[in-house]
Amino acid sequence: MGERVPTRDAVDALTARMTTDVADRMSAFLAALWQGGGSTLASFSAPRRGVGHFDETALMYLLESEDITDAAFWNRVVGMISLPVLLRTPAAGTGNLQHLMREAIRLWASRVCMIVPGAADTDVSPWRWAEKAGQLILQTPRFHVLVAQSRRQLPQGQEHDLPRLGEVRNRADRFGIPLTSLRMVVADRHVGYGGPGDDISHDVQLDGISDALGQAEGVIEADARISSGETLQCLFGTGIASTRTRGVGAQAWPLISS
Repeated sequence: MGERVPTRDAVDALTARMTTDVADRMSAFLAALWQGGGSTLASFSAPRRGVGHFDETALMYLLESEDITDAAFWNRVVGMISLPVLLRTPAAGTGNLQHLMREAIRLWASRVCMIVPGAADTDVSPWRWAEKAGQLILQTPRFHVLVAQSRRQLPQGQEHDLPRLGEVRNRADRFGIPLTSLRMVVADRHVGYGGPGDDISHDVQLDGISDALGQAEGVIEADARISSGETLQCLFGTGIASTRTRGVGAQAWPLISS
């Protein structure tokens, strides 16, 4: 990567031996490697046709190539693509996808995620990224996290048992997540409890509500304040956590997963 003469020879060979369409795609891939290696597109030894952007084809070739472990390379690649481009790329669960996501998770902001039952494959690391059917998935030993930009991109019909109030409070305490409001249900009656944005999880009034309901309340949803300052909305019945602007962050997973 970044060596001018071998790169020019490779582009010339593509132009001479491949159809225009295939040559353009392979040139785009080489241009992606060139930029990922730290060089500028202006210095790339090929015509500008088809290499001005990092598209799904170039990303697919890159993710399916031999493992590249250089974190600086992937940091530059992340800056040239977006989550929608990745979701349109058939990336499966390649080693290079893991390298890419280690850098992307620090820079990309996903607005919604869904927790679904599932376990990581036994032959891979227990925490592993995969891409399937246009969805980005983090596989863990106990559950999968589906990452998206909007709720419309998540599957429908997922239903989870509602956790009790005590369980939600314990999760919040364990991971240091302030709860700012709760909505609960007992039989066919809904009860809401919230404040001006402060942590309500240990309010004595909330204890009184729980005692009055016989501690049989299921928590439908909770609002939590995460480290970015954003409010995280957790819908326990569907396993969905979302924010209005910034990324949901890793704090969504321990709060909404059982």
